[in-house]
Amino acid sequence: MRLRGPLVMLAFLAAPALVLVPIAAASGDTSSDAKPAPDAGVKRDPDNKTALAEWMDRCLKGNAKYLAHDIPGAIELYRQAIQLAPKRPLPHYLLAEAELGAGNLSDAEAALSDAEQTSDDRDPNVRGKILFVIADTKEREKKWDDAKAAWKVYADYAAKHSDAGMTPATPPARIQAIDDMLKQDKAYDVVRQRIADETKDASLPKK
Repeated sequence: MRLRGPLVMLAFLAAPALVLVPIAAASGDTSSDAKPAPDAGVKRDPDNKTALAEWMDRCLKGNAKYLAHDIPGAIELYRQAIQLAPKRPLPHYLLAEAELGAGNLSDAEAALSDAEQTSDDRDPNVRGKILFVIADTKEREKKWDDAKAAWKVYADYAAKHSDAGMTPATPPARIQAIDDMLKQDKAYDVVRQRIADETKDASLPKK
């Protein structure tokens, strides 16, 4: 069951130059964890505060590739950004979204795990998006109990960070949709078993 389209990435990347730079400047620790390659003539700030960091430049270029439907190109650029700044959650998150766009669920899960581990309350907006996509990915994989648990985690986080642009109404709606789907499937199981029994009886030789 696929309950929603891949809209999170598009919404997040709608204005990359305006959205991603402030997000990255506020996220991660303040130490210089990026190791950009020499870039003659271009001013860089690994912390993405006084100038565009090399890792952020790769993210922005990856966004452009994604929006141009070049998902493999986007994935490669996000991976480069991760190599430059492995402790920043944003490149991991963007990689996860691109892997989802490519249909690579296992790779997306791995990237989401890294994104979750590197994110924290210093940027609740980014962490909230990560938690949202984790729950959505569990649904894609039809891991219903895990999906419901993940939506509850997102709901709790959204309640604590009401000013971080999250959607607290989404989790209860998603959990209800999952419960309704499971209830319907259970009802269908009875019908399927009855059909199977009738088919079996019809195939037996008549006495």
